[in-house]
Amino acid sequence: MDKEFNLIQYLTTQRSKGVIIWLCNIGAEKYWSNISTGVVDRSEDVIVNRIEEMNLLICREQDVIILRKSPDKEYLDMLKKMGYSIPRILTPKNADLLTPISELVRNDIELIEELKNIASQTEDVFFSPYAVTYMEEKIAEMAGLKMLGARSQIGAKVNDKIFNRKISEELGFKVCQGKVCCSIDEIREEYEKLTNSPPYFKKVIIKEPNGASGKGLYVISDKDKLESNLRVIARFARKRADAKWLVEGWYDKKADLNYQIYISPNGTVDVFSIKQQLLNDTVYIGSKIPPDLDEEILNSYKQYGEKIGKYLFGIGYTGVAGIDSIITTDDVIIPIIEINGRFTLSTYISFLNNQIKDVKILSRYFRLISEKPVSHVDLIKEIDKKGILLEPGGREGAFVYTSGTLPTVLPEGQDKYIGRVFAFIASDSWDRIEEYSSILDDIIQSVT
Repeated sequence: MDKEFNLIQYLTTQRSKGVIIWLCNIGAEKYWSNISTGVVDRSEDVIVNRIEEMNLLICREQDVIILRKSPDKEYLDMLKKMGYSIPRILTPKNADLLTPISELVRNDIELIEELKNIASQTEDVFFSPYAVTYMEEKIAEMAGLKMLGARSQIGAKVNDKIFNRKISEELGFKVCQGKVCCSIDEIREEYEKLTNSPPYFKKVIIKEPNGASGKGLYVISDKDKLESNLRVIARFARKRADAKWLVEGWYDKKADLNYQIYISPNGTVDVFSIKQQLLNDTVYIGSKIPPDLDEEILNSYKQYGEKIGKYLFGIGYTGVAGIDSIITTDDVIIPIIEINGRFTLSTYISFLNNQIKDVKILSRYFRLISEKPVSHVDLIKEIDKKGILLEPGGREGAFVYTSGTLPTVLPEGQDKYIGRVFAFIASDSWDRIEEYSSILDDIIQSVT
């Protein structure tokens, strides 16, 4: 990898430089570790796989993006009008909506040959997947591409929540009260300790090391729920003799924060985005950019990010990492709740100010279950009718930034259309953003 390569510069001040080949291989955790996913919802997996379109928010015109399905022309035209650069789009042959995108790419010899051709045209070509697993390493090897990011074994290690706690302890950061447990009995003992000793936590969270997007997380509010979840955990634990869990107290929070860092191949650390996350229990539903926090606190997060980045570089990690943190109601900062050694959904909305300078932004996420299909065009028309659509060149309004996640096809065996809405609202005023957000809520309700 070119020691001078800096992704943040390529996406901001050096946008005409080089070519990046993008791949949003969301769900990569399945290749890193066995995760207790429970019952698989195929219709939900189809929607998750179409989140790949979010990657278009950070592409440059000379770039290449690999998508399992080419987006609707109307959606691409609208993105272009809004000031986003539309890259060259490649799709694997015989792509379905469930097979992991990297498997589709790896099995498409013609697509691999095309990637080879792109790589041979100039030395300044880089392969940037959402996460690096052995699948993306194989693609890079087959196509002769320079990979952005650390080797898959290091990425898997960084995504381990137990290792994240070790990093915090070694850096001298405040950590959540709790411990690593190696058996069901130890989990019970720690639950009793956390709930019956000061500060008497009302809830406890049990974390599997490599869970993601709310999977492998168990929020426990009473003993009945503890026992029912332990039965599930025990069932999966039988498959692994070395199974471990992180058991921690659930803190009352003033704020959930996410900060993104980029570690370049030469060890330079950029803290490029600090956001206040909106969560429903443990599931991400949006972000507030910038967070409404004192400058002193924001500066402290930059320092945390730099320290973490230097630590990760020391173990061989480079590329993007997303770090979740909390500020408790007692104003205690816990810098690391978990580290995602990969892109996150927050990464893709970190550069919206490239198009809309110096505004406040609220991202929103909705699950949408409808009696009828709802397309991107349909939703944009409804937003426009209410007078809150962000216009090209405008500085205030709402915009829906994915199309393929919307409920346009009736899932097999279902009687309702199921999808997800990803939108953002921009304004100079948080009060106006809250007003627009309320109107957007009403619009989503009206199309169900």
